[in-house]
Amino acid sequence: MLLQNADYVVILIYTILVSAIGYYAKSKVKNMEDYFAGGKSVPWWMAAISHHMSGYSAFAFVGHATVAYMSGFSIWTFFAVPIFVAMIIGAYTWAPKWVRLNVITPVEYLEERFDLKTRKLFAWSGIGIKFIDEGVKLYSLAIIVHVVSGFPLEFTIIACGLVTMIYIMFGGLWATMLTDFMQFVVQFGTSFILVYLVLNAVGGWSNMWDNLPAGHSSLFSDAISPGFMIVYLFVIILSYNGGTWGLAQRFYSIGKPSDAKKAAILSALLYLIYPLAIYIPIWSARLVIGEIENPEQAYVLVAQKFFSQLTPGMIGLFVSSIFAATMSMISADLNSLSAVFTKDIYQRSFSANASENKLVKIGMISTIVFGLLTIVSALITIHLEGAFNTMVEWYAAILGPISIPLLFGMVFRKPTWRGAIYSWVAGFSAFVIVKYGVPLLTGIPTTFEFYTGAELLVSFSVFYFEGLISKQTDEEVVRVDKLFKRIRHQ
Repeated sequence: MLLQNADYVVILIYTILVSAIGYYAKSKVKNMEDYFAGGKSVPWWMAAISHHMSGYSAFAFVGHATVAYMSGFSIWTFFAVPIFVAMIIGAYTWAPKWVRLNVITPVEYLEERFDLKTRKLFAWSGIGIKFIDEGVKLYSLAIIVHVVSGFPLEFTIIACGLVTMIYIMFGGLWATMLTDFMQFVVQFGTSFILVYLVLNAVGGWSNMWDNLPAGHSSLFSDAISPGFMIVYLFVIILSYNGGTWGLAQRFYSIGKPSDAKKAAILSALLYLIYPLAIYIPIWSARLVIGEIENPEQAYVLVAQKFFSQLTPGMIGLFVSSIFAATMSMISADLNSLSAVFTKDIYQRSFSANASENKLVKIGMISTIVFGLLTIVSALITIHLEGAFNTMVEWYAAILGPISIPLLFGMVFRKPTWRGAIYSWVAGFSAFVIVKYGVPLLTGIPTTFEFYTGAELLVSFSVFYFEGLISKQTDEEVVRVDKLFKRIRHQ
């Protein structure tokens, strides 16, 4: 895809606007709560849009393309429906509780719920493993932009990483929220323009399915087993309701529990509807282009065909929308990482009496450091090849054991700090044993649903049943009862 001068101008304007919004957001930052939690005054609809944008990356446009191209409508059932279900559950279970906790970081409340060492363990382990995820996202973005624009991988990684880091560094969560809204407009605008052009070219929705291979309009396919879907749904429930720290921020940055519920529901609806705008061009690719040798490029090729026929600069706008898809997610994660480091590690372990101004500066510095580490992680990923998949698997391995005590600590009052830590250890151990030990003994590789399902089951069981076996001290009973009274009745 060759970019014209007009496309470069559009990309440059987009980059300047994003940076300017980040700098403008600096005026809204007066203290640590403003920087990391939007002053607890973010409008619910903006938080919902930001939650939705932060849950996507460029992977959604390309990573799902093969399944969408080969199997048809079932990709929507696989991707959109589980997130919708997860967010509806979260709207009534976790979203209001995040507001009632009155926190600045996702792991902050763990000290009140369990103890200080639990808070520190989850803060350090979450930060340590998160760079794998960040590097993967930035690397995935670079691959896509490389395909659509010809920009070198290294240049794309560094440029996107620096732009994201700069606008968050100045404005914190407010910068992320405001740029997410702008990126929402850009991404949705380009996506729905493409959908309109595609459907018009193929003769409408019904005609498209009539001319695709048999079975492509089915809700389900043989490519995804029921067992996989069950395990995947549980992972999504954990991730989108706060196991991914940046998504938890979207809830506790809102002032009212009822507004957090509305934000979760709106985000759920967006996840249900918007994926159609991604998949329609992929589904129609056979009809408007013909057979595609590499289905991962289906969305990009369709976009190239139609946008190149429109006004100059549309390809540049499309590239900007791809940037937006991943920058939103990375910015959310970087801000949550710097929040946890500043509040849960630096202040709690090294400088309990630090001033608000100093903590905001530490937040900015940690944002720079984490941003640079993310760029380095993505650059290293280019050369990892087989190790790349191993890193992704290990990130998935730690997500469940970290998320289960974090989220279900708000739901079940009986588990103690032992349950939280034992759950962390047991879940991770189960992953290692089932993922690596079982194949070593049997010679048969284990599947995702097997090793991830085992890990989640073990982690949850240890956490829950420890609460039935152990007894809380009198001090723990009083503290936990006070916490639960706050998060359930406000």
